[in-house]
Amino acid sequence: MNTKHLSLFMQVIKKGSITQVAKETYVSQPAISMQLKRLEQEVGVPLFTVVGRDIVVTDAGFTLLEYAESMLSLEGQIYRAMEEYRLGNRGKIIVAASQVVATYLLPKIMYSFTQTYSDITVELQTRTDEEIERLVRMGSIDIGMTLQPPDDHFSFRVTPFAQERLIGIQPSLSFHSRNMIVPRDVVSIPITDTWDMEIMHLDSTETVKQFVMQGMGYGVILESAASLELSYGKLLPWATFTPIPVVASVITRPAERLSKSVWYFLNHLRSGENG
Repeated sequence: MNTKHLSLFMQVIKKGSITQVAKETYVSQPAISMQLKRLEQEVGVPLFTVVGRDIVVTDAGFTLLEYAESMLSLEGQIYRAMEEYRLGNRGKIIVAASQVVATYLLPKIMYSFTQTYSDITVELQTRTDEEIERLVRMGSIDIGMTLQPPDDHFSFRVTPFAQERLIGIQPSLSFHSRNMIVPRDVVSIPITDTWDMEIMHLDSTETVKQFVMQGMGYGVILESAASLELSYGKLLPWATFTPIPVVASVITRPAERLSKSVWYFLNHLRSGENG
């Protein structure tokens, strides 16, 4: 089965438009339509129908999409593994991190790793925790970094790499709000009725900090995220809030499926060289 046809099929399904894929891939619409028709002829069933400008995926198309994702992920793993043999110790790894980890924990780690292993190319992606778990399982990414352990942790290698805390913050100016502002990009914040406060959810830690600095209420965020503002007095510690320990972890596939470059990354984290 032609993986190029599968790749085009995936892109068309996810974009919902042959025209859009044609613009992004610089392949003509008739050429894409012809390759998709060949794929349908190869599998022997309709994969989607076109209604006006919309593409409607058939049940068979959704089933093929699941297999296509796995096949293309495996193809990517093969090329990365063979590249390591071709280039010696050089290689490539794909790292995905949740937004809060990518913003506050990953930069220092990536700097020290690339300084030590300058021949290893690292592709970085920002994903949700759910996407990270799914893509690691499929093999589309080599390493996932998150504050949330995977639901099906028996299917992965889970390696803690940083001990963190969720801390309370408050404005440096006088305020009277009883809001407790928490970010959606950090999980495991236990919110109970005992706080007797209005809970405000915002999308990101950075947004929470800005709201708190303006006197909109108290905030609960990752300690690493507040260090600069606390040091300059732009934020103050929320003294009555008891810090909550959290663990940042790396998730990977089973050991026998890890490339040399991935092992270098894991060993780098374990050695504490990122600190």
